[in-house]
Amino acid sequence: MNELKVNLENCYGIKKLEYTFDLELRGKSKGVYSIYAPNGFMKSSFARTFEDIQQGKSSQDIVFPERETVRDISVDGEAVKPENIFVIKPYNESYSSEKTSLLLVNEDLKKQYDEALSDIDTKQNALLKHLKSLSGINSKNVSIESLLCKAFAKNDKELFNLLVELQEVEGDFSAFSKIKYGDIFNEKVLKLLKSGDLSKELEDYIETYDQLVAQSPVLSREFNHQNAATISKSLHDTGFFGAAHTINIQLPDGKKEISSQAELSELIEEEQNKVIADPKLQKQFTAIDKKLSNAETRKFREFITDHKTLLPELKDHEEFEKKLWLAYLTEQPEILKDFAESYKTNKQLIANITGKAKEQQTTWEKVVDSFNKRFNVPFVLRVDNQEDVILQSAQPTIAFDFKDGRENRNVNRATLIDILSQGEKRALYILNLLFEIEVRLKERTPTLFIIDDIADSFDYKNKYSIVEYLQILANTSYFKLLILTHNFDFHRTVCGRVGVYGNKRLFTIKTDNKVELIREKYQKDVLNYWKSQLARDEKCVLACIPFARNLAEYCGLEDEYKDLTSLLHLKTNTSDIRISDLQTIYHKVFSDKSDVVLPNRTKLVLISLIDACDALVDESKDVAELEDKIILSIAIRLEAEKFMIGMINDHEFVQAIETSQTKELFERFVNDFGDTETDSIVLLDQVNLMTPENIHLNSFMYEPILDLSAQHLYQLYAQVKVLNNQVAEN
Repeated sequence: MNELKVNLENCYGIKKLEYTFDLELRGKSKGVYSIYAPNGFMKSSFARTFEDIQQGKSSQDIVFPERETVRDISVDGEAVKPENIFVIKPYNESYSSEKTSLLLVNEDLKKQYDEALSDIDTKQNALLKHLKSLSGINSKNVSIESLLCKAFAKNDKELFNLLVELQEVEGDFSAFSKIKYGDIFNEKVLKLLKSGDLSKELEDYIETYDQLVAQSPVLSREFNHQNAATISKSLHDTGFFGAAHTINIQLPDGKKEISSQAELSELIEEEQNKVIADPKLQKQFTAIDKKLSNAETRKFREFITDHKTLLPELKDHEEFEKKLWLAYLTEQPEILKDFAESYKTNKQLIANITGKAKEQQTTWEKVVDSFNKRFNVPFVLRVDNQEDVILQSAQPTIAFDFKDGRENRNVNRATLIDILSQGEKRALYILNLLFEIEVRLKERTPTLFIIDDIADSFDYKNKYSIVEYLQILANTSYFKLLILTHNFDFHRTVCGRVGVYGNKRLFTIKTDNKVELIREKYQKDVLNYWKSQLARDEKCVLACIPFARNLAEYCGLEDEYKDLTSLLHLKTNTSDIRISDLQTIYHKVFSDKSDVVLPNRTKLVLISLIDACDALVDESKDVAELEDKIILSIAIRLEAEKFMIGMINDHEFVQAIETSQTKELFERFVNDFGDTETDSIVLLDQVNLMTPENIHLNSFMYEPILDLSAQHLYQLYAQVKVLNNQVAEN
């Protein structure tokens, strides 16, 4: 990201803005811009336009949606990509805890994890559907998974590994695949089999059955009915008979050649029926049958009547249950194979993702620890289940330990929010952004950050903590920053600490037709800049008056302080002070300018102020420089006091005022003319509201005047002059 071109028209109130940002790193020059823009100029609209790109949305003008919108934003000649933009907005009270929690999730890991699980689940669902169909289990009270795991002495969490193991089991269990699980393995039958009531009869039956099979000319203990049927099926499936092969069966009257599966199956079935029809075995089956005479076992009784060959399997019913599941699983082996392969493939992927999730937990803890150390907030925050949050969409377990200086108390988020200040709430909001930033750091994601008034409403310690975070971002080569703020002090601090120089320190100018970004002229300190211009710029000479007055007061220069005060309040000597007098004062107050020669030294300072203000009002630029606004404020104050002094017409009262002259004059004016000069009082009240901080500069904090609209000052100056003109005419 070396060059960002922005061309906007009709985007959320921005009528037109075109600018090319140089983001290339050159020496000390970082890919960082700090843009000072008073409220209402362009900050939120600019950020919202980039947020639209981040979210894949179109932009428009809300008030005039019919106007054609242009949003042409490119990086290095190509359209900027949504994943490379991250907009950080000011705090929004409606930002809910649920949405805040989502910022704790690494979406990329979650997506990979979900895709891996989804593939396994798809194959598993197909397999379970197959098992349900064959087993006939449809009960809502018991699951296929739990029955299967129980049969093989596994817990439910071992299901996946169990299925993979069963895929490797050799043998043909297809003879049992048509048996419904519930016909044998139900609570009543199992209780009967385990109780011992049936065991003696069952043992007798099986012993006789084995003897009869052993005596059969076709069957044997090993080559019994089940095994014989398996071999018959295997020969058929492998094409043995289809290849015109035959087998010989040894019978009492000699060998019998078998040339088809049907012939072999018929022979086996015939021998099995002879065994089952044996009178002794039939008698023993009757004994078993009598044990199954109640209604609860009737279904099982009917089943074994039709499947007497299964009775020997019930001698070890637990082993038979395993065979039954294997029969279901191998009836369509490709379904089990698909699942096993999916699980094997994704198992390692899931292990890798889980490992990354644990790393992300460490990263999150590092961010939280850094936050707790940097920010001056009365709570410590902990996240206890980051792995579950990332991988299983669990709600984060966030613990807040509130500290009041004497003890700590765990509180929930609702209680915490209720007792936090606005700045502390914003700090908590910022914490939720830091994780996303940390992930981008670790993954080295090229990112353009659009940062909109992120430090608003913070105290100075926390504000500097944010600046420290911005320093980290600024020193990351693949991060680029556009920092937008209406707070000039923050703009100045960021530029100084982060290292933003030259054309990357911007001021915003707004006209009726467009928004322009211009280089800030005060690259270091405003007073230093004005002092450097004293010999050539009369406006800088006048703008230094409030600064010099404060310095004179702090340094104990009483005479100089009084003379400078006479240029901020209308005194008896105000109209006598010349630029040459100001030069003498500056030589003393500004020790590094002891030889400076001011322009127009014979001119009266009051006349210089009025001339400069008249010229500014005539030009009426939408955005005036800082020195212009200070000059206007001084002149407005003096004109207002001139009007009030003239109307009050009480020399002794005015001379007796020692402090807060404008305020004292206003209170007396309201008292004397409250009923007749209502319009004038409204205007003078605006003077009191708008000019004091601008003139006194809050002990060198000149942010308020920067945020003040130049048009308001032009209008106020013109209106106060009208008051004096009306008095002069009368």
